[in-house]
Amino acid sequence: MLPNFIIKKIKQDDSIITNKGDFSVPPYNPITYYKDISSSNYFHSLLILRHYIKIASDYYFGFKVGAKNIDLFMLTPSISSPIGLGSDSEAIKIKFGKLNTFLIDSSQFGFEPILLNDFKKVYCYLPSMRGEKPDSRHLNQFFHCEVEIIGTLDDLFRIAEGYVKFLCETVLLMENIVDNISNDEKRTKTILNKTIKIKTFPKITFDEAVDILCKHGMKKYINFTKKGRDISSKGEIELMKILNVDTPIWITYFDRDRVPFYQKPLSTNKEKTTNADLLFPPLLINNSFGGEILGSGQRQDNPKEMYESLKRQNISTKPYEWYIDTRRNNNYKITSGFGLGIERFLAWALAKESIRDVIPYPRLKNIKTLP
Repeated sequence: MLPNFIIKKIKQDDSIITNKGDFSVPPYNPITYYKDISSSNYFHSLLILRHYIKIASDYYFGFKVGAKNIDLFMLTPSISSPIGLGSDSEAIKIKFGKLNTFLIDSSQFGFEPILLNDFKKVYCYLPSMRGEKPDSRHLNQFFHCEVEIIGTLDDLFRIAEGYVKFLCETVLLMENIVDNISNDEKRTKTILNKTIKIKTFPKITFDEAVDILCKHGMKKYINFTKKGRDISSKGEIELMKILNVDTPIWITYFDRDRVPFYQKPLSTNKEKTTNADLLFPPLLINNSFGGEILGSGQRQDNPKEMYESLKRQNISTKPYEWYIDTRRNNNYKITSGFGLGIERFLAWALAKESIRDVIPYPRLKNIKTLP
């Protein structure tokens, strides 16, 4: 729980929000959008909620986990995405002077060398930019809370679950805001309370998830390729319906060639990786946000294995030689990390259909906006 002085401030700000007026999401118009930002009760409430989600993130990682906040670059020559044949993301290339570079898609590659310099845990809360076609699950700029630690995936599970529960506690402190801007405030409060109280989130393997979907006639939601399998976002939702879960669930150990090359293969099965996605059940089954909100993994620690993964995925090693070289550092220790999409979490917690509705200035590919 947050310290009392922050809780008191949250309650003060939340008490200002009343049930008077219209709190519905304004219809999106990219040209007149700035007028909604300047006058909408909905955005006033949302921005207060986002403010405290950021404070809660800093408090959780900085004081409860003992991680150092390190804000990094917005330009990078080395992208972590799309690396993996199952990735649905696209890097945004720009010209920086005479050089070709990219807008940052993740802080992971910047964090790993920092951990070599006697840091045990680091985190950031920064925008990430990606170029795929925007939809209810994807924006071209979104906020990403990313964490990288010295340790294994098992070490990471406790930190990730604690963070999700901490965010749920923070949302529940803002009762008036939830009452006014959630699409189902009772369901929000019920599910967030259940998520907080569950001791640990259930886990199933990727293979088990595929088998469950196939047995229930949901094979169409699985992408079968020569390099492995993926489950679509609709498949994730159907899986949670079948399992009848109303709190988050982990899917672990994905097919190796469908995830980024830097995920560590399992010691017991080199065709699987030491990674996990955290899926969230929709609060409103038919039309609210759910599925993967947090992705995590243990990083490759063996240069030979990294070269093998790059070759298997037909990726040039040249942009990543520096990254592979960090494994040859005498100070190198096994690292793991995760990223949680802030807008995805908020859309889930407020039972929204689209993440566009929980960010103040959505950036959408090929759509002109003001400002």
